[in-house]
This record gives sequence, structure tokens and C-alpha cells, in this order.
Amino acid sequence: MIYQAPGDLIVIEGLEINAIIGIYPHEREYAQPLVLDLVMEHALGPCAKSGDLDLSINYAQVAAEVAAFIQAQKAELIETLAEAVCRFILLRFKPSAVTLKIVKTHAVLNTTGVGVQIRRTQQDFQED
Repeated sequence: MIYQAPGDLIVIEGLEINAIIGIYPHEREYAQPLVLDLVMEHALGPCAKSGDLDLSINYAQVAAEVAAFIQAQKAELIETLAEAVCRFILLRFKPSAVTLKIVKTHAVLNTTGVGVQIRRTQQDFQED
């Protein structure tokens, strides 16, 4: 279960992406499956009242761009990848905050997955 903040949320659950991730040599050879859940905090009232998608965040566009971003990263650590993805989403799509959970589904035997969950806000990257 991903953290649920108060207020308006845009949710993408179970986004499956195959990407190079890991520090071990065998992890650098082949893409492996990752599953992402992300929650973007964004005021939805203006969009709901006007019917103007430009006042919201297009989740299909977020999913496509995040997938491409992750595949290009070829990160070694899932922690590094999570931080980079949050930064990308905050700077590109401008939610007030994003909570991201990334799970490597084949990393540890006898689990459905292992991973990290982080939350970052616009203030976390103001000095970039």
C-alpha cells in the first residue's frame, strides 16, 4: 500500500517497466521487471470545474515519460533511481509532491518483490 496524502491525488498503480537496474554484473546485462506505484499531489478542482486537462496532470503522459526516463537511466541502485524519478516528475509535471514506490519483482527469492518508497516535494528540489 502506498502512502496516501490528504488532498487531491493523481494515482498510477502497477506501472510495469523493464529496465537495466542493479549493481551486480548479471543485472547489467539484461533488463528486469520493475513495478511502480506513484501518487502525485495536485489540486484537481480547477480541472474538474473547467473540464480542461491542461489544469491537471495527464497520467498517460506521465506513465510514458517515466518509463522512457527509467529505461534511459540504467541505474545501479534503486534508491538512486527513485530519487531521480521523483525529481523528473516534480520538475516536468509540477505536482506539489510525489510519492513513489519502485519494486524489483525478481530480485529476491521467495518474495513478490523488494524495493523502496519515497516522497518528495517541490521544496526538495528548489535549489537545483
